[in-house]
Amino acid sequence: MSPAFAPCDPGPGTFLVSAPRLMDPNFMHSVVLLCDHNSDGSYGVVLNHLASLTVANLEAKVELLEGRDDPLWVGGPVQQDTVQVLHRLGSSVPGSLHVVDDVHLGGDPTVIHAALTRRKEGRELVRFVLGYSGWGSGQLDEELREGAWVVCPATEDLVFDAEPTTLWRRVLRRLGGAYAQLADVPPDPSWN
Repeated sequence: MSPAFAPCDPGPGTFLVSAPRLMDPNFMHSVVLLCDHNSDGSYGVVLNHLASLTVANLEAKVELLEGRDDPLWVGGPVQQDTVQVLHRLGSSVPGSLHVVDDVHLGGDPTVIHAALTRRKEGRELVRFVLGYSGWGSGQLDEELREGAWVVCPATEDLVFDAEPTTLWRRVLRRLGGAYAQLADVPPDPSWN
């Protein structure tokens, strides 16, 4: 295990990797990118749950989304009628929240749209996420004490991974040791 990729404390720019026994369908085998974590609560987006529709299915009258057919990802159970935009456009987008490396969340949709229009590699630069994952004050800390999550550093390459449906297992394996063994544990032992 690389010293740079080891369990750590939660904070912006870290992953929450669900423990195999976490049976909540919103978070089963999930990798959550934690975007904010403080005494008031925590906020993040699930990276590896593909939605059953695309941006084109939204019928949104928002310039940023018009004419796009990108896949949609389910960011969590909170406000699933909103679209979160993770992007690699850096701090050039006013109002964006820096998360990790060159990954930002949100910001001025007009600037994001203009940048995506100028560049061919749009899907490598942006990910559209429905809803988000949120925890009230102390709630995530309690779930961590209960062993529901493994926390490790996030990386830009994993946030925009080309195979996000296998991300949960690969992140656990990258952590090595006992964590790597968790990647093969079924959520319910009776599934063996």
